[in-house]
Amino acid sequence: MADRPPFDLLRAAFVLVAIVVLAELAFTMAGAISCIWLIWQDRYRVGACETVATQARDIFGELLTAILALLLAGRKPPE
Repeated sequence: MADRPPFDLLRAAFVLVAIVVLAELAFTMAGAISCIWLIWQDRYRVGACETVATQARDIFGELLTAILALLLAGRKPPE
């Protein structure tokens, strides 16, 4: 049986965070496009989607914190 490299938990965490970032980016873009569409159709007034922008900003701030924590965890101690 061939020797397999050990499972790298840190790399798996990076992949998971990358998937979450891409999903959040897709949902944020869909929300922004739908808000622009509804404003253009005169169903929403300008500025009605402010809560969506605030929520997206908060989520991306938390994701940035998680990414920085993973980067710090991945650093090797000096020799």
